[in-house]
Order: sequence, then structure tokens, then C-alpha cells
Amino acid sequence: MSGHTPPRGLERVVGWALPSGLAGQSVLGDLAEEFDRRAMDSPFRARLWYATQALSIVVYSVLTGSGAESSMGNSDLAMDVRWSLRSALKHPGFSLGVVVVLGLGLAANVAVFSVVDGTFQNTSWWSDPDATVAIWPERQFSYGQLDMYAEEQAVYGAVGGYAELAFAVRMPDGESESVTGVSITPELFGALAVQPILGRALRPEDGEFGSEPVVVIGEALWRRSFGADPSIVGRRIELSGASVTVVGVQGAGGMAPGGRAEIWLPWVLDPRDDDFWKAQGHTWVGVLRDGATMDDAFAELQAFNERLSRLFPMFYPPGFSLGLATVSRADEAQRRMISTPLLLLLGGTALLMLVTALNVGNLLLGQAIERRKEMAVRAALGASRGRIVKQLLVEGTVLTLLAIGAGITAGSFGGQRIADLFVGEAVVVSSSVLSPSVLAFAIALSVLAWVVLNGVPVAHFLRTQRSGLTVAPSSASGMHRTLVMGQAALATLLLVAATLLVATVANLRDVPLGFDPGGLVAAELSPPETTVETVASARGFYDGLVERVAGLPGVEAVGLTGWLPLQAQAPTTPINLQSAPVDPAQAVKAPKQMVDPGFFEVFGVVPLAGRSLGTEDRAAQPSAVVVNKTLADLLWPDGSAVGQRIAIDPHAWDRWVTVVGVIPDIRSGEIAGPTGPALYVSLAESPARDVSLVVRTGADPVALLAALTRTVGEVNPLVPIRSVNRMEDVVRRAYSTSWVVMGLLIVLAALATGLGAIGIYAVLAHHVAASKKEMSLRLALGAQPVMLVGAVVRSGVGLALVGIGVGSAVAAVSTRFLESLLFGVSALAPWAFLPPALALGMAACLAAVIPAARAGSLPPAQVLRGD
Repeated sequence: MSGHTPPRGLERVVGWALPSGLAGQSVLGDLAEEFDRRAMDSPFRARLWYATQALSIVVYSVLTGSGAESSMGNSDLAMDVRWSLRSALKHPGFSLGVVVVLGLGLAANVAVFSVVDGTFQNTSWWSDPDATVAIWPERQFSYGQLDMYAEEQAVYGAVGGYAELAFAVRMPDGESESVTGVSITPELFGALAVQPILGRALRPEDGEFGSEPVVVIGEALWRRSFGADPSIVGRRIELSGASVTVVGVQGAGGMAPGGRAEIWLPWVLDPRDDDFWKAQGHTWVGVLRDGATMDDAFAELQAFNERLSRLFPMFYPPGFSLGLATVSRADEAQRRMISTPLLLLLGGTALLMLVTALNVGNLLLGQAIERRKEMAVRAALGASRGRIVKQLLVEGTVLTLLAIGAGITAGSFGGQRIADLFVGEAVVVSSSVLSPSVLAFAIALSVLAWVVLNGVPVAHFLRTQRSGLTVAPSSASGMHRTLVMGQAALATLLLVAATLLVATVANLRDVPLGFDPGGLVAAELSPPETTVETVASARGFYDGLVERVAGLPGVEAVGLTGWLPLQAQAPTTPINLQSAPVDPAQAVKAPKQMVDPGFFEVFGVVPLAGRSLGTEDRAAQPSAVVVNKTLADLLWPDGSAVGQRIAIDPHAWDRWVTVVGVIPDIRSGEIAGPTGPALYVSLAESPARDVSLVVRTGADPVALLAALTRTVGEVNPLVPIRSVNRMEDVVRRAYSTSWVVMGLLIVLAALATGLGAIGIYAVLAHHVAASKKEMSLRLALGAQPVMLVGAVVRSGVGLALVGIGVGSAVAAVSTRFLESLLFGVSALAPWAFLPPALALGMAACLAAVIPAARAGSLPPAQVLRGD
């Protein structure tokens, strides 16, 4: 056996249901062996199989009275179970309705909770997320700075950096595959939550200059491309043209810095490197020592920056970090990004579960009212109240088990489908299918469902049979109506939230982007360092690539950018004005975009003043800069920006660059919120390793994707393509979270509205059935059918209106928690409450039509005769 054991709780249940002795132990052993075999292929399917086997054994044991507790009166229990099954088959519509409605509520809650649980478990990349902090996440540091800081700091047990890159991996078949990788300091690798399952982790000596190049590959890559061969450890593979030794296979099931990484390389610090003191695109992270606090880390960073100012005053003016240096939890951004949407969905499904409970309670109350005579007859024939209550509990338990089976099965599959909807997130949204926490949540919900299913009929029976009296129909009708009004109120709350998100998505789709995404295709490239190790080699590669791509059929324009709009935000830089110099700490900051001349053509950007960057802007240092309108208005509100001279390097605070043009605003990092300032410098003057190649085509963009990938490989087969996307998809992903949450809330609201309509129908149908003689008498005395129909419809609409009023009042208070997800709409916008009222009002009218029509068509003579 490989060590997979069945869930302990289910194993205990099976042990209870099986006969005692060797026979029962043999069956338990056989089940455990089969579970272990199945778990090697799929742990989830193995759990589902074992749960199914447990349910069948328990049901058989109960029906036959052959369980371990048969001597304790299981014969009566078996009889009750058989009676319950016959009763369910006798009323298939009612039984199916209860199972479907309750199973639907359970499935929605289990699905969403599995996504919340799985995402929050995998959100943190670090083994100790509370102690792992990002050090000044908005600033880039050099190798030399990290080396100095790591030697001097005293608050961290480990400190290091990481950066996401792409690599071309040579596969056993000779083909190259582009994979995402992470360059990380070995000390920081040891702080990751997931560690290698084969071989070893990165060691400190792997990061020393001159050490043998090594790599840790991901489990998915190992299985996909190397056939899960354990001899991969120690083997050399080709990575972006360099030979490296595989020392480990990183375990699956966790995240890694940068996203879905599949390879991890040690970040090697080489003091002889020309770029040793140049700012690099690595993120600094530290793991606090026991007893150290965030305040301690902040104070130490400030002290380190002051030391840099003393050692290198030409690069770090005194006070350059004043008010800017920050530390924060390393996973804070990831949690903040996804926690609100997921918790909102969890709240929505909780509301749906309440609506479901009210609806089921309504159905059971109606059935209990219809069975009053049956229960009275059984009591008169000698059945004790305890015996009848036991039977009712068994009936409810049978329906509950059926609903639980359907709900958990559907929810476990639905959770992964919901997780798949969140595409393009920096956080990996995943579903922890039937994990212990999800199972505990499902069991808790099941207990609540069991209480509802049993509490309503039992409570009604005990009231009706108290001292031989019966409850007046008006009392039961009052319970019916209260339940229905509660459903309408909760449905209103969900509908209001969905309406606000519909408006949000509509507003996001109308946000001015500054460019037309139609016909644009973007490929993210990460050339190996050997390709762009010098400015000359980088220029040669990029110029040749642009020339080749421009010759493809259907290509109208080609451009390069270091940061793709709406995909990522470029690092910010302070701006010094020659006409009004300031300290770096007080300077205006703006993202610095590196682009080539084709960028402006491919995005259709026409300068508002001056010119855009051209082929002449290829100096060794930035000699020209273009600013957007927001930055121009901010720095020169009363004059022209063209011709102004600015400094954009805090390490060279008096190296002046001329502003040659002003362009319209292009939305960059986020689609929501105002467009911020931005400046653009020539990519040829400061080539970047990671760039995006953007192509505008008049043909089908999808048809260009393969040709684009092939052309990049022909120019340099060692250049991996991280992704190829249509810009329309990039724009859509920018508001995908709001879109997904909106869609799911609409589904939840529609289900709640439908359940509310079913509740109204059930109440009115019961009212018509209970009042047949009264209504027939009125018809016999001359009342018009239309009057009875109108009275029934008004009754249903009245119930909905009361619920709508209560739900709107609650929504006015609770929807304020949605404000972080809203854009361009107020949480208290009056018009947001009108569509839910109309939707529920129409649903109430439709639900009332059938029982109202039945009331208007009652044959008085037959009803009064009792036919």
C-alpha cells in the first residue's frame, strides 16, 4: 500500500454498520485496499467512491437490521425507513422537490466554500505567512544592496529576493518549450510553503558565484515532459541555451513567487557583474525572527537607507527614502485582491441557503398540514407521540441523506468549475475538493438541513396533537406567509447586489482605454541574458524581430513595450524639474514605460503636442521622453510640456532629459480608477529583458497567433514566449473578477427569486385548497370569479411587497460592504433597488396565476357536496 487511508469518520460509520467479528473486519480491509488503489490515481474520486460505499452499506444495514446495533431495536427503525421510502415514492413530486431544492442550496454552498478554502490555503506562498514580509515592494534594488542588507540586518532569519522570468526548456524530443520560472535566493526558497518531493531544495552554496548551475523543476513539468522519471534528479537539461543540473522536483499543490512557476533557479550574486549595483526587477522578501515586528523591520530599512546615503551620496541623496520606504506582509496584495470577491460569493450562497431552508420549511409545513388527519388517526389507534415523532425523524433523515449526497457531489464538481472562471488572476484561485475543512463545512450544513427537514413537521405535529387539540388553519397560514416574506426579503438582497455589479461591469466596459484593442495581438517575451547582455545585442535582436514580424501577411503595425497596458504596472520613478528642482522624497512619481517607436503606431496614439519617440532616440542614456496628458497637466498646468527638461533617475538627479511630446492617456495597470501620470522612454536606449511584442492586424487575430510564435522561434529558438493573447482578452481579464462575481450573483439571485416564487405558489395553492368550501359558497352566492382571482393574486403580490420592503431596507445597509468592488455606481443608488422590486413583483404575479385560476374555476356544487 502507498499509504492512502480512508477518511476516518466514514470508516467508523462503515464499521458501525458492518457485522462485528472477522467478517466485518475483512470487509473494512477490502474497502481500505480498494481506496488506496483508487487514491493513487485520484484522491478525490477515491473519497467519493468510499462515501458511496459507506452510504450503501449503512442503508442496507438499516433496511435489514443487520448492523452492529441490531439488538437495540433496529427492527422498528428498518420498518420506519421502509415506510419512509414508500412514502417518498408515493409522493414523488414532493420528495423530488425537497431533495432538489435542498441539494441545490447545499451544492452552491459547498462549491463556493471549497473555492474560498482552497484559494485562501494556497494564497500564501510562504510557510509562515504572518512573519514573511515584502521589503519596500514598490522599489527595485540592486544585487549589491541586497548583499549589503543581508549582511547587516538583524530582524530577519532569512532575507532574499525573487523575480519571475520565462525560459526555453529543451525537451527529450528535441523541441523547446516555454515555461515560467523564478530566479530566487536559496535562503528564500527554504521559506516556501511547498518543498521538493524528489531530490533536494536549493542550498545557500547554489547561489555562490562559480557554483555549478542547478535547477528545481515543478512536478507538473516533470510529469508532463519527462514522464515522471525519478532519474531526472542529477540529469543535465538545457535551459535557454545553458546546461543546468536538475537537483529536485518541487511538489505540486502550492503557489510560487510570480504565479504558476515550473522551474526554480538560484539567484547568483556576482560582485564582478557590471550590473551588480544596478537596480534589478527582483522583489525583496524577509522572514522575521521570533519576536521581531513590522515596526522593527521598517526602522531597520530606514537606517539602511540612511547608510546608503552616507556611502553613496552621488546615487542616494540624503533623505531620498523619507516617507517612501515600506514593509508589508508578502502575501497582503494577493489576499486583498481576491478575498472580497470570494467572501461576497460565500455570503451570497449563505443567503441562498437561507432561502432554501425557508422554502423547504414551507414545503414541509404544507405537507404536515395535509397529514394532520393521518397523524390524528395513528394517535387514536394507540401510537405514542414518541413513536410518531421517531417516524417523522426517519422520514426527514432519508430525504436529508438524499439531498446531502446530491449536494456534496454537485458541489465538489461545481467548485472547480467556479475556480476555472477566475482567469488571469495574480492569485491562483483553486478548489480544495472535499478537504477536511470542506467536509466539516458540508457536515455542518447538513446538520442544519436535517434540523429544518425534521424540525418543521415535528414541531407542527406536537402543536396539533397537544392535548388532543388542533391548530387553526389561520395559524399555519401565518407561518406560511412569514416564511415566504423571508424568502422575498433575502432574494431582494441578492438581486440588489447583482444589479449593482451589473452596473459596475457596464461602467468598466465603457472606461476609455486610450487605444482600440480590436485587431491587436500581444506576445510576452523573455529573451535569455545572452541575447540582451549588451545594448548592441539587444537592439539587434529587437530590430530583427520587428522586421521579420512586420513582413507577416496581414500585419499592419508592430511595436514593443516593456509593460503591456492593463497587464502590469511599470515601476515608478521620481521626476525632478530643471525649472523647479525638488528632493527625490518630495518629487512627483510616475511609471516609466520603455517602448519602441512602433508602440505609438500599433496602439494608434497620435501626439497632442510635439512628437512621439522615433528611430533617432537611440543614445546611450535617455535623451528624450514623452509624457502623457495627466503628467503634463500636473507638472506644467499653465504652460507647454514640450521642450521642458526633467531628471528621471534618482541616482542621477541632475541628468536632464528633454520632453519631446505629449500623448493622450493610455490606461496602464488597472482598469478602475482614474488614469495616472506616465512617461515613456526609448527601449533602444535602455533595453529590457522582458518585453511584449504587439501586432495590429486587419485579418483574424487568432490566425496570426501560430505565425507569430513560429516567427519568434525562427529569429531565436532560445527566446521563450510566456503567453500570446489578443488585447481584447487582456482587456476582458482586467475586469474579469467583477464579471465572474456578477454572473454568479445573478445566478444566485435568479435561484432565490425562483424559490421565492415557488414559496408564494405553495402558500396560495394551500390557501385555495384549504378555502375551497368558502370560495365555492361565495361563487354560489353570486361572487364573480374575477374577484376571487384578483384576491388571490393580491395576496401573493402583497407577500412579495412586504418581503421586498424588508429586503430593500437590509440591502441599503449591507450593500455598503460592496463598495470596494463597485465602479462608477453608488451602493445606495435608488435605481438599483427598482429592478429587484419589479423582478420579484412579476415573479409573485406569475406564481399566483395558477392557484388564482384554480380558485376562479371551482365548481360550487361539487365542492359543497364534498365530491
